[in-house]
Amino acid sequence: MNTVVTQFLPQLSDDLAALVAAAAPWVTAIRIGFNRHIAGIVWRADVVVTSDRALPAQDSYSLSGSDGTLLPARAARRDPATNLVCLNLETTAVTAPMRAAVNPSVGGLALALGAAADGSPTVRLTAIHWVGRSNANSGGPLGDAIILDLAADMLPEGGPVLDARGGLLGMASAGPQGEALVIPHATINRFLDPLGMAKTLPATRAQRGWLGVALQPINVPQAMRAIAHQTSGRLVVSVTPGGPAEHAGLRLGDVLLAVDGESVSGPHGLRDIIRADRIGSAIEIRLMREGTIRNVTLRIAPQPLD
Repeated sequence: MNTVVTQFLPQLSDDLAALVAAAAPWVTAIRIGFNRHIAGIVWRADVVVTSDRALPAQDSYSLSGSDGTLLPARAARRDPATNLVCLNLETTAVTAPMRAAVNPSVGGLALALGAAADGSPTVRLTAIHWVGRSNANSGGPLGDAIILDLAADMLPEGGPVLDARGGLLGMASAGPQGEALVIPHATINRFLDPLGMAKTLPATRAQRGWLGVALQPINVPQAMRAIAHQTSGRLVVSVTPGGPAEHAGLRLGDVLLAVDGESVSGPHGLRDIIRADRIGSAIEIRLMREGTIRNVTLRIAPQPLD
């Protein structure tokens, strides 16, 4: 093998591994269900940013930092238009200095970082396929847009994307046409601090409805499928005292099957139900309890700050 190649490849490998190691403190794993998690970016010691589309609405979240630290958090602000949500950490995380990538160019190498369940980083090496302006009408974030040469189903949604110099390009996000997007660093900064003035991110009311219940995807037992008329649903794993779900009579162990006639199966089955414009609306929930089907009515409330 050519001597130049044998010298270049080990050096490139070492350099890329060093970039991942340096950026590891930016990576966190956010638990969203039994044996399920998504990636997030530790933007500041008390703030994590991730994908709004991929993060189910819950009262609280448990995160794993890259050093194995468990970090409790609550959603502080969500914006479906840019697919961004920020979480306020209840304890500070280990972080590292963050700098934005400068002048990303087509053909440049990119590292898409994700997280294993314990918070340790994973990575995919790719290239920048396209740089331009995103289309606001297509649901993409406003401002400069970056598309990676990577299949969207291989993209670590919510994780940081670096350039070959270790600068942060932004957050990985599957696009509306199945493309692998990067939501730019500047777009995330504007989302977190729209006035460009705040030193810390205050807890603000998320523009979301609230059910007061934590749910976990579940397969309906084979013997119950003839009754449920579907193969999956959402298991109630906690009910917030005094919340809408408790007032509606939901209990631990109930399995939600449908809301207003629409299945709640899949990772985003409740996304449209808890839109801000649904706050105050009454919804009909079809559920299974102790082998029987019941219907209850629940009124959506604003998501509380605490």
